[in-house]
Amino acid sequence: MAPTTSIHYENANFLRELAESLPQGHSARQVVLLQRLADEELAQAQHGEWIRRKVAAARADRRPRMTTQEVRASLQARFDRLGDVPR
Repeated sequence: MAPTTSIHYENANFLRELAESLPQGHSARQVVLLQRLADEELAQAQHGEWIRRKVAAARADRRPRMTTQEVRASLQARFDRLGDVPR
C-alpha cells in the first residue's frame, strides 16, 4: 500500500529534524542528503494532494459525458475540416 500524504509530511519533518540534530562530527554531505530526502517526501505529499484535488474535481464535474463514438465522430469532423486547410 502506498504511503498516505500525512505519512509523507511526517517523514519530511522527521528527516529535517534529524538533519538539524546531527552531532557536529557528521559531514555536511549527510545533512544535505537528509534535506534532499525531506524535499522528496514533501514533493510526494504535494503531488498526492494535487492528484486528489484533480480526481475530486473530475468526480464533481456534472457536464454531460460523451461516448467514445461521439468523441471519434467529433475528432474525425475536425480532422476533415483541417484537412482542407492549405499548408
